Amino acid sequence: MVNLVWKDLLLLKRSLWFTALYVLLALFVFRTMPGGALSAATVGATYMLMIQALTQDDKNKSEIMLNSLPLRRQDIVLAKYLSVFIYAILAIIGCLLAQSMVSIIGIPMPIGWISLEKITGALVAMAVLTSIYFPIYFKFGYLRSRMVGMILFLACFFFLPMVIGLTVQELGGVGNPAIRNILAMLQEAGNWLQTQADWQIATYFLALALILMAASARLSLGFYRRREF
Repeated sequence: MVNLVWKDLLLLKRSLWFTALYVLLALFVFRTMPGGALSAATVGATYMLMIQALTQDDKNKSEIMLNSLPLRRQDIVLAKYLSVFIYAILAIIGCLLAQSMVSIIGIPMPIGWISLEKITGALVAMAVLTSIYFPIYFKFGYLRSRMVGMILFLACFFFLPMVIGLTVQELGGVGNPAIRNILAMLQEAGNWLQTQADWQIATYFLALALILMAASARLSLGFYRRREF
């Protein structure tokens, strides 16, 4: 499985430079959003590298070759999930380097300090995106899932925040007791989280992200075992 991850990284060695430029651009564009810059850079860089690796696999017919080798399909699936963590780590390291460069050179570009909460938010956003996309990819293949991946990527930046904001605003005026109870429970959960330490909150959300990715990997494996090549 490690060799499969290493194979993807070797295929992406030329793309890493473009990813570094994207990270710097995302830090600048989203610099006024609390925690938004790191999440945008991490999710965007992870998505770019993930899609580029899948594009190379499709172009080179790698899936057909890999399934002709004595490899377990479980290892092929888990390698893809492990790869996105590597991409996310590279993106976060890129953010740290960009932050240090801006600070040392004195470029007039305000970048907020990277904190534990921001790193957690970035990893959780990355986990949600890949957990939704990979089952679709392993079910239908790269070409048929490409548009879904683009929609999910755009939703993370534009549609989802807008929809959530409008939904909460609309639901606030709804007299349905069930909806009001749900909103009250969410408010209580938010108030409870505020009483927890930063490391505890980060642990809770990272645990939820890992559970989500584990469920997604199990679903992807079920789809991939039934695919014909």
